[in-house]
Amino acid sequence: MTTNIRQVEFLARAIVNRLEDRGLVEFGDAEIGIQIVTRTLEENFQAYDSIELEASGRLAKTIGTREPSDEELTQEMERVAAERNFIL
Repeated sequence: MTTNIRQVEFLARAIVNRLEDRGLVEFGDAEIGIQIVTRTLEENFQAYDSIELEASGRLAKTIGTREPSDEELTQEMERVAAERNFIL
């Protein structure tokens, strides 16, 4: 799940705009809010990628050379995420 910085910034901008439109949060400077949301999204995407990589590695040890199914990978990712207290 690789993302580029432009996609992350676009998503952050949309999130900040939606939060402000609904009156849920008020940023004195929207750009600061966008930076905070961008950083948070980047950290979460990195954590997701790390969990996916670890889950793939664990599965490779148990199933050998066979490619894991999407369901197997998802289940293993959920186990890894639970160990790290990360919600997918």
